[in-house]
Amino acid sequence: MQKKFLTFFIFIFLSSSILMMQGCAATQKNKTLNSFDETTRLYGRLLRWREYEGAANMIRHQDESSVEINVDDYKDLRVTDYEIKRVEMGEDLKTGVVVVDISYYFETTNAVNTIRDTQNWWYLEEAEKWYLDDDFPAFN
Repeated sequence: MQKKFLTFFIFIFLSSSILMMQGCAATQKNKTLNSFDETTRLYGRLLRWREYEGAANMIRHQDESSVEINVDDYKDLRVTDYEIKRVEMGEDLKTGVVVVDISYYFETTNAVNTIRDTQNWWYLEEAEKWYLDDDFPAFN
């Protein structure tokens, strides 16, 4: 009788452990996806609010190559719209591609232009943060 109880207890313990690990994995997946969504939307808001330095700080090349952005070059830039068109996540949930249409103008010209920007994002696990592995959008 005691052996059956012990076997049953071990079975319940192992089953619970497996379910908890699956639950933790699902929770981590949701956390990563939510973080990706929040980060990519924040980047767009920073561009629209003319917080170019904050947006530039979200850029970090995965190969550790330097990022040189002179935010003074964008002092006359006004982003009027930032529309996410497509989002693709990598299977490992550590990379993502976001395609956006950005409408903008420079105060010196007042001509509204729209560019399609394809952004490559990557997740740095140690920092638990997403970074943009691209340069600043090519506003002309």
